[in-house]
Amino acid sequence: KHWQIKKLGEVFNIYRGGSPRPIKDFLTDDKDGINWIKIGDVDNGSKYITKTKQKIIKSGLQKSREVNAGDLLLTNSMSYGRPYISKIKGAIHDGWLVFYPKIDICKNYVFYFFTSFKTYENLSSLAVGSTVKNLQIKFIENLEIPLPPLDEQNKIVEKIEDCFEKIDFAILKLEKSKELIKTYKQSVLSDAFNGKLINSNSKHWQIKKLGEVFNIYRGGSPRPIKDFLTDDKDGINWIKIGDVDNGSKYITKTKQKIIKSGLQKSREVNAGDLLLTNSMSYGRPYISKIKGAIHDGWLVFYPKIDICKNYVFYFFTSFKTYENLSSLAVGSTVKNLQIKFIENLEIPLPPLDEQNKIVLEIEKRFKVADSTLSLIEENLQKAKVLKQSILQKAFNGELVKD
Repeated sequence: KHWQIKKLGEVFNIYRGGSPRPIKDFLTDDKDGINWIKIGDVDNGSKYITKTKQKIIKSGLQKSREVNAGDLLLTNSMSYGRPYISKIKGAIHDGWLVFYPKIDICKNYVFYFFTSFKTYENLSSLAVGSTVKNLQIKFIENLEIPLPPLDEQNKIVEKIEDCFEKIDFAILKLEKSKELIKTYKQSVLSDAFNGKLINSNSKHWQIKKLGEVFNIYRGGSPRPIKDFLTDDKDGINWIKIGDVDNGSKYITKTKQKIIKSGLQKSREVNAGDLLLTNSMSYGRPYISKIKGAIHDGWLVFYPKIDICKNYVFYFFTSFKTYENLSSLAVGSTVKNLQIKFIENLEIPLPPLDEQNKIVLEIEKRFKVADSTLSLIEENLQKAKVLKQSILQKAFNGELVKD
């Protein structure tokens, strides 16, 4: 009851940063240059700005805004609404806002106010822009903040950080467990492809080049693609890499369809076909559960012999195979896989019945591992919810008792 409700404009002078242009003319490698603080220098979820990748010359300050260690900053555009406290002196571009207090206030208290989901929702309602959303100072100045006395602000921050420290410790343990399970899954795959998983004598296995086992083809894109897209339910599924999650196994649906004439410039695939991403996020295997067409960011594998496609799917998910693919990827900006190199990649091939046994053993172990991973993810989400619950109590006056 003794708390005040203040508008941020009553508590802070808020200023936007600025960018000297063209920025390349102001960048410097001089160690005495001014830290050029960009949003890319800080991780989402961290608290402090401690270093920058670039520096600018002193004359750049005339078109920018200088900030000092201890200043409270807020991202203003693109990934707007993320607060940070700077631990360094530097200059900020126009994607940042800086908050200069008009009164005695605990900046850490305001930092946590900005990290609360309720505040983020309020900021989201204020963000303007059709393509890139950004926050206008006049709207932020009208955002209300509950303000207890200064000593109480400090106590609230102390309590928040004590609670968060315990939660972060639990999160760290959960993240380590995730990494251990991922390592375990890779060890299963390693054993799978050297015969240890089913106690098979791999000496009788064959070593084949993928080009001996598969006909490999690249997809294709009819252009301009917008002329071939359709809302017709009978259109052909247009399979894009964005339709599938990294780490999933099957392609089950697409966001878009194309007209039948688009097939002349593309490649049709069927349910059961083995696909591999070829560019950008290359080397990710999937098995399609749908009929559709693939663009040139995909490769499709048509078997020349009787082979278990699931066995080959898991072969591609092994870290060793990914390393081999990485060594084959070409391109200065966008890496991609050329078919001629993939055709020469070697795969250990046991008899077909052993391939099937290996897949069963992999999936039996992965089922347990993935179940544990799901539980870990569930607990990580609970930890995030718990943090927000603590922040809600903090700004409702329920976290610290008088």
